[in-house]
Amino acid sequence: MAITEPIIVSKSLPTIHLDLLRAENDMESKKLLSACRIQGFFYLDLTSDSEICKLWEGMVARMKDYFEQPLEVKMQDSRGSHNYGYIPVGTEPGPKPETKDGYETLKFSRREFLKGSADLTTAVRSEADYFFSFIMHAHTITFMILERLSTQLGLTGSSRFEADHADPGPSLSTLVLLHYPKHNNATALTNVGHLKHTDISTLTFLLAKQWGLQFLSPETNRWEFLEPRPGHAIINVGNFLRFRSGGEMASIVHRVIPLKERQDEDRYSIVYLLRTNDDASFNDPTGKKWTAKEWHDYKYEVFQSPTTLDAKGQILTAMMEENDKMVVREGITSE
Repeated sequence: MAITEPIIVSKSLPTIHLDLLRAENDMESKKLLSACRIQGFFYLDLTSDSEICKLWEGMVARMKDYFEQPLEVKMQDSRGSHNYGYIPVGTEPGPKPETKDGYETLKFSRREFLKGSADLTTAVRSEADYFFSFIMHAHTITFMILERLSTQLGLTGSSRFEADHADPGPSLSTLVLLHYPKHNNATALTNVGHLKHTDISTLTFLLAKQWGLQFLSPETNRWEFLEPRPGHAIINVGNFLRFRSGGEMASIVHRVIPLKERQDEDRYSIVYLLRTNDDASFNDPTGKKWTAKEWHDYKYEVFQSPTTLDAKGQILTAMMEENDKMVVREGITSE
């Protein structure tokens, strides 16, 4: 399938209102459950929360300042970690043949937030309180979404989704700041986008003002762009919620590519990955048992070397896609 054509914009995603979820509105919670079961993605209207919207603006400003620094300065924050520190462009394969990924990242582990520390360069430490404030808000919102889903399904006690996300954990929940640099028209496209995958998360909370996110629609079996909307987050179901729900929640394959062949503007996205506690266990669709940390660590290895570790694409997509078509979600158990 061509990477840049056709441009199809999804019309199927529902919008869930944060204020109604907070008020425990039953109809809105039912809409939430339906979205997680069917589309696996939804818009979350944040306009009732001026604080998170203000944080969004401040985060983007701080991201621009950070990523505009010379590479050698940013590399001082490299920690060789999947959850903490700086990672340059081109670390993983890209979505097009013979390309590498087209983004650089700065990551913050929620464990650092709980410790109240940021073991990074002065430029980051001086803004640590701001980044940690965002983590607190995003974590509270995603945790509350889990609570609403548990209630709608009638789950109780340790069977509730949020039960294996309780502090002190530990978990690998992470804030990821991504910058997709604008392409120089004079250079070859060797770094572009983000290869197709499903998320190593329970829920993913995404803020982005620029186009680029596509999902493989479970309703049309085609790649569709998701429109970035002011004042709205895009939330999607990750692997852990799919496994934990016995396959009832849809963790959908997605990727990031430019609308056109080249990235014609700098793209900044803010992602909070809510993850279950490290020792939570589940069975994948093949029946193999994993802990959350085992799945997290192995899948990140696959991201860096998919052709050798995951030739059939089963780990990257968590058995959700085959030959660019969604597979039936069945046969998953959790414990």
